[in-house]
Amino acid sequence: MASATKAQYQGKATVASNLLFGMRAVTSITDRIYFIMAFVCGLELLMLGFFITYQVVARKLGWVMAPATDVMSGYVLAMAATWAFSYSLRSGSHVRIDVLLPYMNNFIRGIADWTAVLAVAFFAYVTMTKMWSNVMDNYERGVVTNDYPLTPLFIPKIVVALGFTLLVITAVQMMISMIAETWLPRWHKKMGGDEIESINIMGEQEAAAAA
Repeated sequence: MASATKAQYQGKATVASNLLFGMRAVTSITDRIYFIMAFVCGLELLMLGFFITYQVVARKLGWVMAPATDVMSGYVLAMAATWAFSYSLRSGSHVRIDVLLPYMNNFIRGIADWTAVLAVAFFAYVTMTKMWSNVMDNYERGVVTNDYPLTPLFIPKIVVALGFTLLVITAVQMMISMIAETWLPRWHKKMGGDEIESINIMGEQEAAAAA
């Protein structure tokens, strides 16, 4: 019942249970969005691989080549990298040093997990604010790229800024979910409701992201 929804729960409904199931429903929706975004980013990288392969073959055989290959490849990589951050965080794909975690009890491990996600949120927030500031500066000054097709520089930077913005939202949502999964089932039980098993947000990230 770790992944129970409001429709599956047959016990007494309370304010705490409604909040808990509401948050789980939101998490389920956002996880699907993150998965779709990561899938699109993967397709972009696959298409970029075919595109670069064609460029190499075309150069050897004298075929028509697309201009501004390096610039367009950079734009694709910028989106493919940053827009997949949220899915990577939810699926546990980011680098994580867990040498000491097996020796921690559940309480200490929960604090360590929450702190780790907080660190990600802080890093993403700092990067996000700097990127949006840079976007506004480039837009106001009308800066364009040095190479063809002379793209306004704020456009690709918006893509990167959006990626880090989504990462901030994902990290904050995870932290709130950790707190909710810890305390709302307890409050629900104190209000006279049946026991609801908590979801381990960090331990079940991969299953949640693929659901």
